Amino acid sequence: MKRALCIAALGLLAAGCGGENTGVVQTPEPTGPTPTTVAGTLPAQKVSLELFFLAPDGKLVATSRNIAHTETPGAATLQELTNPAQDVTTQVPDGLALTIDAGRAQVTGGSLSDAALAQIVYSLTTFPTVDSVNGKTRADVEDFAPAILVEHPAPGEAVKSPMHVTGTANTFEATFNYRLEDAQGNELGKDFVTATSGSGTRGTFDFAVPFTVGSAQDGKLVVFELSAEDGSVIHERVVPLRLVP
Repeated sequence: MKRALCIAALGLLAAGCGGENTGVVQTPEPTGPTPTTVAGTLPAQKVSLELFFLAPDGKLVATSRNIAHTETPGAATLQELTNPAQDVTTQVPDGLALTIDAGRAQVTGGSLSDAALAQIVYSLTTFPTVDSVNGKTRADVEDFAPAILVEHPAPGEAVKSPMHVTGTANTFEATFNYRLEDAQGNELGKDFVTATSGSGTRGTFDFAVPFTVGSAQDGKLVVFELSAEDGSVIHERVVPLRLVP
């Protein structure tokens, strides 16, 4: 789901989050120290960013990260993409600049590999005010997306029952399977899912997984497709989670 994007330019603040941009605006890199909590005051506000990094096989992995509140979340996204999470990598270089005009984002200031552009396109288009980046949409960089891309929950996220799972998939006849396991590998739930489209056209999916655990523990969500040829497991992706009663 896309989040509202507020854009500041040269000291001018856009009238509201999620509003339409009427001209080209520059989103500078965030500067200054991270706000801290002072005794007797409210905690500093946080904003959650959806970021896409690269798995060992070069495919995109969706993550989320909370950062200090900023009026330039687009610029913050580019900066955060230079700092990969554990077990993933990034090809996004430092020092990039961002402008946005009527939903079209332009990223300059460095050379972008195809993988880096895919990371940026998927990350920035989570904002409703961004439709494309450097002329590319998600469909244009889909080769970097796995057949089943879980966008929520993010790896390592703490989840309660029923767990809400969303993302996109391009599988045979739009179907795939999932399995939820606890810390001991016990199966807490399984089923098949049908996306909105498949067989060459990427569709979306949205499903819930009820589960029961006696205490907070690590677990994992496994999504996979069963081969139409021999029934073997293909396109498997594993999302580590924290299961909470």
